[in-house]
Amino acid sequence: MDDKPQGSLSEYKEFLPPAPLAARFLCFWTQTISGSRGNEHRVLPDACIDIVLIDDQPPFVVGPWTASFVARFAAGTTVTGARIHPGCAPCLLGILASELLNQNIPLRDIGGVMQGVRLEKVSEQPNAAARRSALAQVLSASAKNPAPVDRAVLAGIQWLGRHPQGRVRQLSQWAGISERQLHRRFCSAIGYGPKMFQSVLRFQRLLNTARDTNTLPSLANLAASAGYADQAHMTRDVQRLAGVRPTALLGSAESTLRMSDLFKT
Repeated sequence: MDDKPQGSLSEYKEFLPPAPLAARFLCFWTQTISGSRGNEHRVLPDACIDIVLIDDQPPFVVGPWTASFVARFAAGTTVTGARIHPGCAPCLLGILASELLNQNIPLRDIGGVMQGVRLEKVSEQPNAAARRSALAQVLSASAKNPAPVDRAVLAGIQWLGRHPQGRVRQLSQWAGISERQLHRRFCSAIGYGPKMFQSVLRFQRLLNTARDTNTLPSLANLAASAGYADQAHMTRDVQRLAGVRPTALLGSAESTLRMSDLFKT
C-alpha cells in the first residue's frame, strides 16, 4: 500500500523471470519514484525473500516479515528487485530463512551461489527497464547450480495453497512428517512455521481477491472467499499483519504473490 504525499508518483511493475530462473524466482520488479516529493510505501508480509537494489546503493536481501513496515524513498529513486519463490531462498543464499526473519541484510553478508556476485553493472544502467534486464543477466549467470530445495516443504506450501482452511495436523499426516519436524523444516526454508505461513498466504489471497473484484464485496464475503473463519477472524489477521483495519487496506493494496499458483484451490 502506498501512502503517497501530494506531488509524489510511485510506479510499481512486476515481470516474469527469465525461463532459467523461473524455478527459483517468482518475479522481477521495479519501482520508480517521480514527482516533487518522496514516497512512503507500506511493505506487507508475503512469505518471500527479495534481492533489492536502490539506486547505486549496495544490494541487500529483504527477509520474510511477520508484520508490515514502511519504506521511505526520495523523489527520483529507482528500486529493482528479484522476488524468490517461498521456500527457495536458502538454496540460493546459503543461509536459513529463519536467520533473515524480519531483517534486511546486505547481500555481501550472504553466502550460497550469491556469494561474491557483482551487481555494479545493474546500478550503472540508465533506467528501470535496463536495470531489470541487467539484474536478470547477472542472476542467470550466478545461480546456475543452486543447492537442492526441501521438496517436502514445497509440497506443503502447495497443500496449504489448496486447503486455505486446512490444519497443520492434517498437513503433517498428509506429508508423513511429525508436526515438530514440519515446523523446523518450514522455519529453515521459509522463515517461520506452517501456521504462520498459512496466515500470510490467506492474507495475500485476501488482497488478491479484493483487487480482482470490480465492485468490492462485503467484508464478510471477502473473508469467506479468502478462507477466514469469519469477518472478525479476517479483521484480527489484517491488523496483525498489516497494522491497519481491512477498510483502510483493501482496494488499494495488491498481492505480491499474484504471479504464483498458490491461489488455485
